[in-house]
Amino acid sequence: MDSPLQSVQLLMLLGLVASVMTIATTRLMRLNPPWLPGWLRFAWLSDLVLSSDPRQKALGRRFMVGVANCLAGVLALNVGVVHGLIDATACLYLTSAALATLAVFYALMRSGLNQRLADPSMVEPQTWVIIGFLAWGYLIGGPGRPVALLLLVAILTFTMSTTTFPQLARESLLAAVLFGAVMWRVAALEGGSASADVLQWVFFCVMLLVLVTLCLLVAQMSRLRGEAQCHQAELNDALGRIRELATHDDLTGLFNRRHMLERLNNEKHRSIRSGRSFCLAMIDIDHFKRVNDQFGHGTGDQVLGSVANTISAGLRETDVVARWGGEEFLVMFTDTDLATAERVLVRIQQALAQTTVAEQAPQLRVTFSAGVTGYQPDEMLTRTIDRADRALYAAKAAGRACVLRDPPDLRASSQAA
Repeated sequence: MDSPLQSVQLLMLLGLVASVMTIATTRLMRLNPPWLPGWLRFAWLSDLVLSSDPRQKALGRRFMVGVANCLAGVLALNVGVVHGLIDATACLYLTSAALATLAVFYALMRSGLNQRLADPSMVEPQTWVIIGFLAWGYLIGGPGRPVALLLLVAILTFTMSTTTFPQLARESLLAAVLFGAVMWRVAALEGGSASADVLQWVFFCVMLLVLVTLCLLVAQMSRLRGEAQCHQAELNDALGRIRELATHDDLTGLFNRRHMLERLNNEKHRSIRSGRSFCLAMIDIDHFKRVNDQFGHGTGDQVLGSVANTISAGLRETDVVARWGGEEFLVMFTDTDLATAERVLVRIQQALAQTTVAEQAPQLRVTFSAGVTGYQPDEMLTRTIDRADRALYAAKAAGRACVLRDPPDLRASSQAA
């Protein structure tokens, strides 16, 4: 009997060492220390034992920690058998059942079938099974029974970071029921002496205290995680608002000048790569100061918002409009020629003429003047914008409420410069 038992011990020891090596190897590869020689970075071992999928590998690493604890407990039982402290037949049954169960869980994990489950980590069912085996080990463990209690605490502590309070409460209840039953049985098997009864009661009460403490810790951790998630959500909202303020005009909701310059620069590089040009239009609301003086700045703000909405509604999704400053707007027409851009602006003017731009002054109608130009290859964006601006002033000089392209002499002077 000694030879088979020694073989079992050797297998348990090798399994324990393999589990620890797998955990250490995957951890080293995750850290990727520069001092570790390339031939010692056993990426193939991690992929072979666990998985090449990073998510599965993380789950497998946690599973191996549980395997190591289970094998340590089984190994302790077999050592007790060798020294005649534990019944060999009972230990053989437990060892066989434990190895078979570990093999089933490992097959589910390695084959990827766990991904089809509601909880791919299978933490709760694994913990339930481990608690059952620990209670079984406590029943047959003889003088080494406290080892089962130590491993129980170790397993439940290890799962604290991923388990919820209801899960740990169920696991603790199972542990209390199973260990309470086996402790009662152990007290009966030891002859029902007063000392045996007291010892088992002490073990049971201490175990209950530890389980309650762990549940309280998990409840506190869950509360802290909830608060952290709320703070994270608030932080994300704040960052979203900051990004919105950094790129958008708060009155009209359009892009602001700084962000528009970034979009223009990106479009310029895209135009250089593709050979397709784009157009810019500078728009200015006619007699906007008169609107503010006659109806007030509140009405003026409504007019700005209405004009911005009308311009946006008349553009394609690929076109971009920004509030350039004051009552001026800059429109970028992507992959568009001057004639098409001019027609679009005229159509927007017609839509604006039929739009109620201020609720406080329903009779008020506004117009805008616009100057449009096309980007010339290899020129600076400031020159393109300047041509659109000068075309706008030409439109204002021509009587307002019109759209003018930049005159050929402006383009020629810009190219010459």
